Amino acid sequence: MATRTVKQRSAQRLIVFVPPQHALADRGKFGASSVVNYVSLGTTIQGGNTPIALLPKAAQVELVFSAADVFSTSVAAPRLADAKLRQALPNLLEERLLAPPADGHYAFTPLARTSGTTTIATTPRLPVAVIDRGLLTRSIDALNEGGLNPRMAYSELYTLPAPAPGTLSVRVAQGQGVARSTRHDGVAFEFDGKTVPPALQLAVRQLGVQQILAFGDDAAKLAALAEQLGARVSVSKTPIDANAADDAVNLLQGAFASGGLLGGMALPRMNLRALRAPLIWLGVAVAVFIAGMNAYWGKLATDATGIRDGMVNAFRSQFPNASAADPGLVVELARRELGNLRARAGLASPSDFSVLNAQAAQLLASAPIGSIAGVEYADGALRVKFKQGAAGDAGLQNALRAQAVQMGLNLRFDADGSARLAPVGG
Repeated sequence: MATRTVKQRSAQRLIVFVPPQHALADRGKFGASSVVNYVSLGTTIQGGNTPIALLPKAAQVELVFSAADVFSTSVAAPRLADAKLRQALPNLLEERLLAPPADGHYAFTPLARTSGTTTIATTPRLPVAVIDRGLLTRSIDALNEGGLNPRMAYSELYTLPAPAPGTLSVRVAQGQGVARSTRHDGVAFEFDGKTVPPALQLAVRQLGVQQILAFGDDAAKLAALAEQLGARVSVSKTPIDANAADDAVNLLQGAFASGGLLGGMALPRMNLRALRAPLIWLGVAVAVFIAGMNAYWGKLATDATGIRDGMVNAFRSQFPNASAADPGLVVELARRELGNLRARAGLASPSDFSVLNAQAAQLLASAPIGSIAGVEYADGALRVKFKQGAAGDAGLQNALRAQAVQMGLNLRFDADGSARLAPVGG
């Protein structure tokens, strides 16, 4: 876009055009390095394409979304408080939306309060707009990343003047187009600069349009198609109508109201005085939490000491001649002493080779003949080695495990195809 110089009375504004949602999906992450189209309004009108981080500074930043991504219309809505009306909008618009109502962010322009009675015919209509909540969040985050804080966000529809009888306002740029057919409604289309968009052609015929006022970088290309359109096309000297946004439904409402964003949720501006009381209560809560956790850990430590002492006392009461027991080795010492008692009484231990070998022979009797490659004994357990591929059958493993449990044995298959057989607890 070439730089244009036009006298402009309004305050300096920076209007940033967000690419259509389907284009953002193809470009990856939308951030400060993403290239966008912009228009800067001040003493001169300037515009072009640049990364968000390099956008010119302005007193007011405005986000403009493709009309294809914003549902705009006006509805007959009940007279409710703004908060309740915002909650009612998803139900009022549900049948007119293509996306799930829960995914949308709803905005409206409050109606002026009037006195007296109204009829259905005279009930004022409420301008509303709906946009995907994720798209709005990502766009605001991208501008914040580039050091910009938008104060308005609206459909591209509101960059065009409201239509007059026989006249249609159209904006074509970046391969996209929008026509404003009513004050709060319009049609979006794609424009390749060579052929007349069917949606625009239909709008011209249905509305009886005789003249088109074209805005945007591709306005001259649209003018070249005037004969095919069947209407005169006048090219505007400015890329947008600077005053058209006065009718816009500002999307920055509710959770997205200007004043700071955190994860797509707006927060009120706060100073240290406002935060003082919450910080004090937060400190008290943290102190109580730490004290409670210390008391709880102290109780657990006392319980653990009591359990260890009980284990040592029980061991010494059963084996008074044993050496002083280490609390951490009580179970192992008890197992060793029980083994000594069995040996002195002439009883075999469950972990003895002869006992395990006999149990293994009984257990492995159900295994396929010739599947056992060898058996090794070490540390009170048998290591059973199977021939290659013999132990890979999950059904066989499950059957052997179930039988081992009934015999008081623990059977564990390892990754190398072998199995460890030991008494339960061994």
